[in-house]
Amino acid sequence: MSNLSAGAPLEAGAAPVGRSSGLLIDSARADRMLPFEVWYPIEVSAAVTPSVYELLPGTGFTAAGAFDAPPAPGKYPLVIFSHGRTGTRIAYTLLCEAMAALGTVVVSADHPGDTLIDWALEAASDDETNEMSRVADARLMLDAAFGTIPGMPDDVRAVIDTTRVAVGGHSYGGYTALAIAGGAHGAVDERITAAFGLQAYTRAITDADLASISVPVLLSVASRDVTTPADLDADRPWRIISAPNAWRVDVGDAAHQACSDVGLYAELAPKVPDLPETLRTYLEETAAETRAEGMRGWRESVRLQAQIVGAFLDDALQISSDRSKQTLAALAKDTQVTVQRRSN
Repeated sequence: MSNLSAGAPLEAGAAPVGRSSGLLIDSARADRMLPFEVWYPIEVSAAVTPSVYELLPGTGFTAAGAFDAPPAPGKYPLVIFSHGRTGTRIAYTLLCEAMAALGTVVVSADHPGDTLIDWALEAASDDETNEMSRVADARLMLDAAFGTIPGMPDDVRAVIDTTRVAVGGHSYGGYTALAIAGGAHGAVDERITAAFGLQAYTRAITDADLASISVPVLLSVASRDVTTPADLDADRPWRIISAPNAWRVDVGDAAHQACSDVGLYAELAPKVPDLPETLRTYLEETAAETRAEGMRGWRESVRLQAQIVGAFLDDALQISSDRSKQTLAALAKDTQVTVQRRSN
């Protein structure tokens, strides 16, 4: 295994992080299979094996997560995270580890029909199918975390606080989160207590479904995002959503990939022997926005998105009100960040 490194964790965090992998099978949808990752707090120990996140067979990178380490005793809020179009469950490794370091259990699964491999093989689902499948996938992850279906490691499931549950995602994953919170493709899932979208794609969500969102919600907006620009994907939901605790955070020097590992992948790509040229080109083109003039570097950008999400989760999931206030105070000093909070 050629082993590269993602470098130090984005934040010191409240706890070290463990990571396990698994597979969920949905018998109600022709045994649809969802490979998943779960991150969670662990106790400090030197006897851990660093996780290797495989980019390609034989090539991977390590980050902060310790593979298959037992979770620390306690009860932790749950975060379901949905990847964007052409993404994967490990395309947001640094963000997911940072969320787990807050003191949460984070679950992310591939959405079959909308992963990088599906698109490379020209086997991607149409939009309508993808949208219905994504919401059903999120419900399946919730079922596994709540223990109503098998698949989640028993020791991890035992530390999940099922009374504090956030669903979030990036781009089309933001659609997933807001759609399930608003009851699209089914009834509102009462298990959800908060929702967030990072550079979220929302054009496919109806006004009625947006208006049905009643849990605390965060929209993180990148002002230089040309894929899900604010005028098409943030302004309308911000106007319609009437949740009692709504946040909108605009970042002036960020673009669509502000929260993903794409910048890391592009940085590591030259060190990967025999990387397919099509993949190398895809990574370079996708990461180009993170290198544009006036943009903060990819690592600083992801760190900032982790802070934004962290402040929201600390508040909405009642993890640490003091830490949320401290993070918001730090964000207020960043001239490129505008935070709006609305209570209705």
